[in-house]
Amino acid sequence: MRQSGRSVRAASWLALGAIIVLVMSAMAQVTSPRLIHVDKVTCAEMLSLPRELNDRLLIFFNGFTSGMRQRMVWDERIEGEIVERAVGYCKANPNETLLSAFIRAMPR
Repeated sequence: MRQSGRSVRAASWLALGAIIVLVMSAMAQVTSPRLIHVDKVTCAEMLSLPRELNDRLLIFFNGFTSGMRQRMVWDERIEGEIVERAVGYCKANPNETLLSAFIRAMPR
């Protein structure tokens, strides 16, 4: 009985150690938040981002450029078209800034 108690404790410590290693590994993989200059980020940089960061950046730029134009209405269809045009422009012109792509994509 005493031997099985030690085995259980040893297994518990081993499991705890494995959990700690996994948590530390996950924490090490977290990158620090990016700091960008709105007028300098390029289309190529945006296109190279992982999907989630790419989406966040596009949402930010859509709101930023709408604010520049003092738009007070959000129309899902129009905003979606603006983002799609900006991404299309970026794919064709990866060295341009993302800001210029959004400005070109805005309706006149």
